[in-house]
Amino acid sequence: MQTVSSSITNIQMTEDLKQVRTVIDDLIKDTPDMIHDMISNLLSCSGKMLRPMMVVLAGRYGDFEAEKIYSLAAAVELLHNATLVHDDIIDDAALRRGLPAIHTIHGSKLAILVGDYLFSTCFVLAAKNSKIQHYDSLAQAVARICEGEILQDTGKFVFDPSVRNYKRRIASKTAVLFSLSLYLGAKESGCSETVCSVFIRIGYNVGMAFQIIDDILDFTGDPKKIGKPAFGHDLSEGIYTLPLILALKDGDAQLEKMMRRQSLSRRRRKKIVGIVSISRGMEDARGAAALYSERALREIGRLDDGYTKDQLLSLTSRLVSREY
Repeated sequence: MQTVSSSITNIQMTEDLKQVRTVIDDLIKDTPDMIHDMISNLLSCSGKMLRPMMVVLAGRYGDFEAEKIYSLAAAVELLHNATLVHDDIIDDAALRRGLPAIHTIHGSKLAILVGDYLFSTCFVLAAKNSKIQHYDSLAQAVARICEGEILQDTGKFVFDPSVRNYKRRIASKTAVLFSLSLYLGAKESGCSETVCSVFIRIGYNVGMAFQIIDDILDFTGDPKKIGKPAFGHDLSEGIYTLPLILALKDGDAQLEKMMRRQSLSRRRRKKIVGIVSISRGMEDARGAAALYSERALREIGRLDDGYTKDQLLSLTSRLVSREY
């Protein structure tokens, strides 16, 4: 039930995201200076705001209520950034999008508290401005994200080349929030359960493709573009992703022998990255990302023609072909 003219351009999305950021700025403006500055700095380098963008796009598919949709989008962005702060502490990551992570500047204790503050503020915002079931959806998403983090952390340095376990992990860590974002926007704007289900499937498939591309870039990306060290950063953390898993399944004896060793020196990691980068596993990982992208595009095709459909088609294509 597309109600917004398809003549709306990207200027509309820029303005929408500006309004989402205004909601967040108003929310934190009265916080103590240190908290305000830390959150502002975190959000200022928050990338393309993909998840709030998805809330708004789905919200514009139905009966768009600006205040409610912008608040939900802001809540999702706060939730996402809270998970990033905690992720960086767990992974002991020095950089976040090319800049020093909060815990490297202010220490882990304060960073954890900032992450907790973002979580709580997300729920306050959602409770004040949306249906009660959205509050429940956000809580379930947090549980799924935590499940993904637990699976990842307990699986570090465990030699278990399982595609199924990998997909389960990234579905919880990444795809769930993409699905939630589109679902919240569609549901809040009065879309039917059938349409909401389409948006959920779009989010899942886009999220899976997005994370697989991220994992490919960990082997092949330019560190200056992706904002973190290259040469297998995930590998150095004991996180084994799809390109490596598929390369192992392709039966590379040298690679398996190297992976079974007790320690992975920088030199050995670099060699593993080189092997994986030119392996059939890398090709197959790209194929997997393309498959999820095709599924997402097929689901987007079910939507009525208009602004939301056009933007989602463009966004999906850009995310899967990106180099950072």
